[in-house]
Amino acid sequence: MERGDPQFSSFRTKPRQPIVASRDIEEVFSRASTSAARYVSDSSSENTTRLDESLSEVIRFISEGDYAARLTLKNTHVLELLDYTPVTLSANTTNAITRSRFYRMLFTIAFRNIPIRRYMACELELCASIFNCLKISLREELGPQNMIDILRLLQVLCYEKTATLGIWTNELISFLIGEVCREPEQEWMAYCIAILCNLATRSKSVCNRIKKSSSYKQFSRRIMTLLQHNARIIVVSSLVLIGYLEERVRDVVYCTKNVHETFQCVFNVLILGDDDCLMTRQIAADLLRRLIVSDTPALSSTPTLATTGQDILKYDFFDNCIQQTAALLINLDPMMEESMKIYDLFLSLCSLQILRSSVCHAILKFQPTDSRLTTPVLAIAKTASIDYRYCINSEVPLKALKLLAYLLKEIIEPNEKIHPIVPINHLINLIEDCIKTPIDPNDENVEFACRRVHLGLKLAEIVSRDEDFRPEVLNICSAHLCNQIANYQFHQNPVVLYLTKPPLQRTESLKQWSISGICIVLELCRLLAVLKDHSKMHKDQYWQLLKDDHLVPFLAYAIAFGDHETVQHAFVTYSHCTQIHAFPSNLLAEMLASCTLQRRLGIELPKNSQTSTQDVRNGLSDRPQSAELDERSLKSLDELLKRVSIEGASLKDAKTSDIFAAFERKISFLMARERDLEALLKAKDDQLTQSEKLRMQYRGTSSGQNTNFVSDVEISKMRLIMQECEDLREKNQSLNRLIETTKQKHVIETAELQESLMRSAQECEKLKIELKDGQKMIDSFSLSCEDLKRKLDLSTANCVDQQKKLTKIENDFILATNEVKCLKLEADRTRQSHETEIVKLNADVAQKVTRIEQFINENFEIKRLYEEKHVECEAIKEQTVQFEGRLMLKEREVAKIHEQLINAEQRQLTRDRELLAAQKEVELYEERLSNKERENTNIYTEMQRIREELESTKGELSKMEQLQEAMYALASSNRKR
Repeated sequence: MERGDPQFSSFRTKPRQPIVASRDIEEVFSRASTSAARYVSDSSSENTTRLDESLSEVIRFISEGDYAARLTLKNTHVLELLDYTPVTLSANTTNAITRSRFYRMLFTIAFRNIPIRRYMACELELCASIFNCLKISLREELGPQNMIDILRLLQVLCYEKTATLGIWTNELISFLIGEVCREPEQEWMAYCIAILCNLATRSKSVCNRIKKSSSYKQFSRRIMTLLQHNARIIVVSSLVLIGYLEERVRDVVYCTKNVHETFQCVFNVLILGDDDCLMTRQIAADLLRRLIVSDTPALSSTPTLATTGQDILKYDFFDNCIQQTAALLINLDPMMEESMKIYDLFLSLCSLQILRSSVCHAILKFQPTDSRLTTPVLAIAKTASIDYRYCINSEVPLKALKLLAYLLKEIIEPNEKIHPIVPINHLINLIEDCIKTPIDPNDENVEFACRRVHLGLKLAEIVSRDEDFRPEVLNICSAHLCNQIANYQFHQNPVVLYLTKPPLQRTESLKQWSISGICIVLELCRLLAVLKDHSKMHKDQYWQLLKDDHLVPFLAYAIAFGDHETVQHAFVTYSHCTQIHAFPSNLLAEMLASCTLQRRLGIELPKNSQTSTQDVRNGLSDRPQSAELDERSLKSLDELLKRVSIEGASLKDAKTSDIFAAFERKISFLMARERDLEALLKAKDDQLTQSEKLRMQYRGTSSGQNTNFVSDVEISKMRLIMQECEDLREKNQSLNRLIETTKQKHVIETAELQESLMRSAQECEKLKIELKDGQKMIDSFSLSCEDLKRKLDLSTANCVDQQKKLTKIENDFILATNEVKCLKLEADRTRQSHETEIVKLNADVAQKVTRIEQFINENFEIKRLYEEKHVECEAIKEQTVQFEGRLMLKEREVAKIHEQLINAEQRQLTRDRELLAAQKEVELYEERLSNKERENTNIYTEMQRIREELESTKGELSKMEQLQEAMYALASSNRKR
């Protein structure tokens, strides 16, 4: 297939930029934040009405298109509105209608916008306010729909692992357990068990709180029965809760005998989803990852297979489930969270070497059908081609690129061709767009740009092993472009300056985009290593890159701080560099040693340590003295924490950062104490094993000698060894008991410290809010003072002017008195004339009053008609929304039909080619037919000649017959005679 083939014309390398009017966003959220601020300061009926109208406007705005997903915290009006939300929800003056509008707005934003959801759950601590609203709803009996709105918002917020919890969590857990165990089952029970699932997944402390509940036994029995429920969200949430809470049931559900049924159930939930409930696929995908991929890697960052997933490749349904899960990527919106979770699941499976080949082959074996022509690989390639700058979630195209690299690598390694699966045109355009992504260190999305370039180079390296793609890769990845990429990283990446500094001066850590830039250089070396055998320019660029001294810091940092894949690529690159005799290996060794020293100093030197760096470097620090200092500081620290937490000392006497630092020091002391005890226990165990070895050795030697002769010295040694063993055993047991007690104390103390930290954090937030309110009051007071000063200046100036005017008025008053007398006489005359005019005016006023009453009645009638028309307009708006939804469905159908038409055109092209071949064959047949016709004409002429001869012979024969008859007649006549 050539690059101009139209097979991929339906793919768009850059999506249409969303038509989001930033001015509209500013106006809508500006009005909403202003209304919320007015309501917080004065909750009058007028401000309440304005707030309700602005919230309704926000809800209508974010419900259209992907506006909610494209909101950012950089918008000050959005941030202000969210900051006013907890205060408004917690206020006693807020009515139920306003709260319900807040629920709808917050749910729409949190469900579609992950960064703002995390901000709501963590920084705003919105879960506490929502739970308070739940209690108000129960107390005032606001109905089931209000309860569902609150619970689904709480479910979305609690899905974040970093959501802030508090003392209110115990009440929430009790309520949720009661609703799950409630008979008959309520319509909001699915949301309750999903919230419990999210809380149990979050931490072990929440699991312990659930287990300590008074109705936990009833709840555990209820979970077992819910495994047979019709709702998929309830089934998968019950499986998660069993895994975290019920050890006895967990051993049954997740044992080797039954785990295949569990896997099949979770895969079915992931594939089918649940339209009636939220986040069903997200929970199922998370559960599958935990069941297959272990949370504790064996070495470095290399993921390992979990014990529950040891036999997953033996299951018959595994390939089919992988294919059906991959088929979801065709139908689901790639920007939704469900798609991202599926990409995360596939990447986790492909990160395991034992599963990678099976998973990739299962996805690649998915064949198109007449009703669905697109395959998962094409859908992944389409998602990977989306530009991260115009994407709602910039991670999704990068995840698709990484998964596509895994799939293409599985095609290339068995020496198969990529072309039948992914067209050349689209793949080459994708690689070109990726490697030519502009990198700007000042851009906020520079990390995504570096990762996209890195993955583009990785795709180019994989694709270049295919002979059909290699010429195109040599064209787009020219030697000049490779040189530009390398030089940009060598001169702009901070890692060069970072590693040339002494370890003590490396106070700032490298930015994430710099680490991604290191991966770009390593991947570029791998690409040039493949292309150098096919192009002289690339070969020269390859050796020039290996000879550059700027490469050394990249290798050093990758080896010292990279993950397993980065370290492997760095070692491969270094093995190529060793072919150059002038390569500065000494400089590389020095940089690696400095990284090791930096890491050691970072571990051994805390921030508040007074031990000199030279002493630590030479190993001269005094261990007993530091232990005494630790004991003294630990005692003083305990006294401080006791005074703060138990005695109730005022938090205003110390800074919040100092209190946090004290708690952190306490935790570090406890962890160090635990490490020392574990080291001591290990040493004692080593001594015990050594003594046991000596005893066994003594037994072995004594059995070979004469058993009747044993010296007293050996017997005494044996007794001493036995006594030491007994002492060591007793010490070991006491140490074990001490470790257990210290662990329990450590757990209790850490829980208390966490609670006190949470309390102090809450008080800190309250102080911040009070400080903000005070600052606002000060600002208002300062503004009012400035206004008063301006008014005072104006009043003094006016007083001076008035005094001047007063003197003039006194002079004029004398003159005016004389004039008044004259005017009184004239007034008497004019009064009479005015009275007559007033009578006439009264008559006119009466007539106008009657007309005004008529106008008022007409105005009321017009208002009534206007309200009726307004109701009709609202109904028409709802109908237009429905029509827009139908239009979206029709557009999707049209898109599908468009794809089918394109495929039909492709089929038509193939048929045209077949028709051309058939026409050529027809021409050959016509030539043969003409030859046959010429032969037939010759044969026909021969036949004509034969016919003519036959006719002549027939004529002669007829003549002969006539002669014969004549002769017969003559003979018969002769006989008669």
